[in-house]
Amino acid sequence: MAIEGDLRSLNITSVLQLISREKITGVLKVKKEPDIVDVGFVDGDITGAFFELGDHVERLETYLVKSGMIGKNLFEMIEDIHRETKRPIMNIIVEDKYLTIEEIERTIKFKIQEVMDELFTWGEGEFKFEEGALIYPKSVIKIRMHTEGLILESARRLDEWPRISKAISSGDIVFKRVDRPELKLQPKEDESRVLSLIDERRSVDDLVELCGLGKFHTYACLYHLQSAGQIEVAYARPSLKKKHKIDVSVKSFVTPIAIAVTIGILLLEFFGGAIISSRGWLSFDLINQEAYRKDQKDYQDIFFYKHHRNPSFQEIEGLF
Repeated sequence: MAIEGDLRSLNITSVLQLISREKITGVLKVKKEPDIVDVGFVDGDITGAFFELGDHVERLETYLVKSGMIGKNLFEMIEDIHRETKRPIMNIIVEDKYLTIEEIERTIKFKIQEVMDELFTWGEGEFKFEEGALIYPKSVIKIRMHTEGLILESARRLDEWPRISKAISSGDIVFKRVDRPELKLQPKEDESRVLSLIDERRSVDDLVELCGLGKFHTYACLYHLQSAGQIEVAYARPSLKKKHKIDVSVKSFVTPIAIAVTIGILLLEFFGGAIISSRGWLSFDLINQEAYRKDQKDYQDIFFYKHHRNPSFQEIEGLF
């Protein structure tokens, strides 16, 4: 069955329901430049999912370390075993009993839900279903999740998202803890995890990366903690990445334009002044003395920018 098109004409819920109803096996690939989401199906049930956000692809093993399920030192040891024996990393984790199959299954299901949450926020993008293809065909862990249940959960979260994102409008926000013993509140386990990471230096984006709960659940925990008065906004940290982009853009466009305009003015004044002087209309030096000094200064600045030194007297006289 050929299933492909654009999300603006057929939304993601309809696409997933079609695959589930027809009980098809294959991989759905959804692309919204520069991001890609892959969702695997067997007989209409979801068996795996991952996203590539630009150049970033998070492996399951990386997440296990980041979420604290496997210590960093232990994971380095597992990588050494992998290099020596060529056994797949997930096989080592399961067979050597660093984690149980149940723990890994729980984590994979959580990551699938996280991918679906991301996908449900896409209002546009191209999709194509590759019938018969399998996602993670060599995986030792086999997952089957009912597609309709995932659709309902993602839709519920999508309904909550506007309220949460209104309260936490940017990933650059930095929260601080509020000491209010009179509240006598006991946060839930995940909320306690997020609360323990708040230190007035970490932004919301940092907390999403560190706590291993996914974007939606981290934001939801922060929203509940803020609503309960256990945290408050400290400040919004400026985004260095965005600032760098703006600086580069301005520099790349303004500098050449400034150089071109200044040189054009200098040439116009040079040749225009020569004509006026040769015809005896006015003295070039008298009418342009102030502009001449200013243009010399502009030229010196541009020369220094290009050559990283001040121009010599001869180089200035050569132009003026």
